[in-house]
Amino acid sequence: MRKRKSKHNSRHHINPRSVGGDFSPENIVRVNSKKHEAYHILFDNRRPDEIIERLVNNYWNGQWDWVRDAYERNNQV
Repeated sequence: MRKRKSKHNSRHHINPRSVGGDFSPENIVRVNSKKHEAYHILFDNRRPDEIIERLVNNYWNGQWDWVRDAYERNNQV
């Protein structure tokens, strides 16, 4: 079954086009337009890895164990 496009959704590039991101299905996600706008207000065109690095270094005292632990919790089989 094909997903219907909603006028309230937009395409978001995970790896921004401004840094070489393409239109491949792996690089595009459909998100609510208001959330998409908020993402860019908060994070500009930064990639997820850049956002995490900035949060860890500037707000979490460089404590990368939080990121590792969260990643492991979310990837448990």
